[in-house]
Amino acid sequence: MEDISNTIRTIYTDYAINKSAETEALFSGRNLPTFVKDFIINRFSENGEIDTVAVKEYLANKMPTSGAHINMLLLDGEIVNITTRLIIKTELSSGRVAFLLPDLNISSNMYISQEVLSEHKDDLVEGENWGNITMQYYPPEGKKKGYVLMTEYRPFKPYTNLNFDDFINLRAQLSVDEWINVILSTLGYNHESFSSDESKFAMISRLIPAIEATLNFIELGPKSTGKSHIYSNLSKYCRMISGKCTRAQLVYNHATKQYGPIKNHDLIIFDEVSTLSFDDRTGEVQNFLKSFLEAGTASLTNIKITSTCGIGLAGNIALTEKMQPVSTDLKAILPDLFASSAMLDRFHAFFAGWKVDKITHAQIYYGWAIDSEFFSEYLHFMRTQNSYGQIFNKIVTFDKSDAYIRHVKAVSRVATAYCKLLFPHIQNLDELNDEDLKLFKELYNTYCLQPAIAARNEIWNQCRNIDPEYKNYPLPEFTIITDNNEEDAEAEGEQRTDIEQGTEVEPEAGAEVESGTEAEDNSEKESETEIITDTEPETKTNLDNQ
Repeated sequence: MEDISNTIRTIYTDYAINKSAETEALFSGRNLPTFVKDFIINRFSENGEIDTVAVKEYLANKMPTSGAHINMLLLDGEIVNITTRLIIKTELSSGRVAFLLPDLNISSNMYISQEVLSEHKDDLVEGENWGNITMQYYPPEGKKKGYVLMTEYRPFKPYTNLNFDDFINLRAQLSVDEWINVILSTLGYNHESFSSDESKFAMISRLIPAIEATLNFIELGPKSTGKSHIYSNLSKYCRMISGKCTRAQLVYNHATKQYGPIKNHDLIIFDEVSTLSFDDRTGEVQNFLKSFLEAGTASLTNIKITSTCGIGLAGNIALTEKMQPVSTDLKAILPDLFASSAMLDRFHAFFAGWKVDKITHAQIYYGWAIDSEFFSEYLHFMRTQNSYGQIFNKIVTFDKSDAYIRHVKAVSRVATAYCKLLFPHIQNLDELNDEDLKLFKELYNTYCLQPAIAARNEIWNQCRNIDPEYKNYPLPEFTIITDNNEEDAEAEGEQRTDIEQGTEVEPEAGAEVESGTEAEDNSEKESETEIITDTEPETKTNLDNQ
């Protein structure tokens, strides 16, 4: 652990903070996400030494824990300014938008001014938000009750005008293994505590939907493997939803004319998905999601939403003594809204959460790490970088004649996401010499293409278990273009790089399947109820620093 800490301090000096048990203790008793804590550490640190007095003063003044004290200040007529977690909630009875301060246990008669709502309508969406708020108390007048009004709001975005070029280029100084360990430390985990490279790879795979736009995924695994922790602490651009979900909470609130998080967030994860329910008696949410999962755009009651938000389903499953799922039938695990083959087919990847080790105290990381608030902004930035998708088009080939287009789009998108995460410094293959290009192709195949194929293959397995029609649409054979096959690939012309030329056919539920086809014969040789568990490759440790 000392080695990776020193590596981060040396290479990523301008982006690193020093985490220790002592600094963590400063936040004891506070329910702060990692990206907030790291920002505070960075703000009050110099050369790795944190000014603990300044941190305590900041927390006391800007992030108080006593709701009673805040109430007294407001009653005394003071204007209060704090940085806090707030829950936005629409009150249909009053026609106003209220806010709650859960960490201060203040939850009644608090409203957002119309001016603030108009200025920050894209930020103040229903559910949890982080920001700096200014509020004041208005006493009762006649029969009108007293209330608190939010008069100013600043979303929690402390880092602005960031240039990520230097950060991206620094990746070239590390091996793949070292970079994976840097990522794990940023997430707060000690890489030495993982039982295998496979477990480490499965953990960082949770970042894939955060770094690539409109990537939809499913992750199932046992309890205590950090699913909720990663997604809730990862970034303010991610939103977790559990329990009951309404149209207003997710898409659009007609009463307040506010968009839900699907419009302006990078990622929405439906947590504890087996207990998820939708208030959707008319089926409009299901129809909306069906269209949105496909194309990133959909309409709901004359409101059209276009967004790059990815959708994730996360949940717990039981394991056997051999740490394999007792059941892998997604139709039995997922809520009805997502359990049809038509909906499952719109997800790009399945991640096997049981490959991640259960979180123990030994996995807590202390030492130098990338500031997670900076890293969350970096992930957000990378979603718009398109050069990595061209890499897939240039070095991956497959038979276009009968390739099912959803397979191709999914594998391309997931492989591109892994490339962004693990090889951000490789953006233009023309800049590589022959030897480096050959090595990069090997790395891309190992760390990007093969995991993407495996992740999509399990989605297809589940679809064909529900509807045998899908047996006619196996994944094409994706291969890396090498010196041996480059001439043949070039002979395919433009077709080689145009992934839109796949076969765009949506199988119909219950359609008759022709017998005796090669695809069906191959399908029958595989278990129709067993999720592939050996998908991610073992990490290579003796490769050059790519």
